[in-house]
Amino acid sequence: MNNKIGTSLACLLVLTALAATPVTGLAAELPDTLSRPATLSELAPRSMLSAVAWAGERLVAVGERGHIIVSDDQGASWQQRPSPVSVTLTSVCFTDGQRGWAVGHRGVVLHTADAGNNWALQYDGQRFAEAAYQQAREQGSELEYSTEVLVEDGPDKPFLDVQCLGQQSVVAVGAYGLGVRSSDGGASWSPLLSLMEGTEQSHVNAILAVGDALYMAGEMGGLYRSDAEVNQLERLDQPYEGSYFGLLSDASQLFAFGLRGHAFASDDGGQHWRQLAIPTSQSLTAGSLLPDGSLLLTDAAGSGWLSRDGGHSFQRVRAEHRFPLTELLPLADGSVLAVGANGITRFSAEQFN
Repeated sequence: MNNKIGTSLACLLVLTALAATPVTGLAAELPDTLSRPATLSELAPRSMLSAVAWAGERLVAVGERGHIIVSDDQGASWQQRPSPVSVTLTSVCFTDGQRGWAVGHRGVVLHTADAGNNWALQYDGQRFAEAAYQQAREQGSELEYSTEVLVEDGPDKPFLDVQCLGQQSVVAVGAYGLGVRSSDGGASWSPLLSLMEGTEQSHVNAILAVGDALYMAGEMGGLYRSDAEVNQLERLDQPYEGSYFGLLSDASQLFAFGLRGHAFASDDGGQHWRQLAIPTSQSLTAGSLLPDGSLLLTDAAGSGWLSRDGGHSFQRVRAEHRFPLTELLPLADGSVLAVGANGITRFSAEQFN
């Protein structure tokens, strides 16, 4: 996975993936971004944005330097909201129209209870490392040494994706197999040592809830399934040894996509996969299932690829502004909002008719 630890455009897949670059000792060189609030800027909607989600009828997007922006008019205009940190935020989710979480670099977990107007720091990488080390020691786990190293390194590793599972339950995953879960709305957090062990400390780039199961995707061909508590991790069939950056699911199929145009579909929960023939060798960085069941993927060059037949064939579609994209969100008017390296753009509804 490309490096989400950097905050520059040079890490395109910064917002969707993380490279296996050693980061030991980085924390000592970092500014106090965990306690320094994000700077308010009129340019925030045009800065690098990594994720966008619905909070009721409101759109909430997050990105570099701790930027959090909201829109109450389907993305026509945006307003920046205060953020308690200035690290890159990588993912955001909401359980309802008010309560949500955002995660990012240095193990940050932010929480809002008012639709993204205000945010509080609930958790960070230092607290994760200390709790993981204590848990490993108590369990006599083989991860005791690895978690001790996490404590020594400090909060220098990112969470890369977050999934809201219900009113009080949320799971975040990230670099080196790090994962954390709360079942009480963030009042307490539990490190997921089973994830570190099951992935052999490989990066986990994406997490998706499908029914009672959680699916995860990451580097080195890693595709996984677990229960909602992530007590045990099952490694799924591995059709490709490269990195995956995203997962999607509809009523009948599961999709995984990633490096060099590789994408796969499974109709049996990941036990078997078929490769999708997408006419691009660029890495696939974002995707969405549209209301009519069509599949839309975008690549690192900013091109969109639309399939109306479950991924059997694709046609090119174009965003209003072409740049690397990191997340897609269908809107009520039939268009698709997209965020990425240069902020916000969209795919017009006419292309999907």
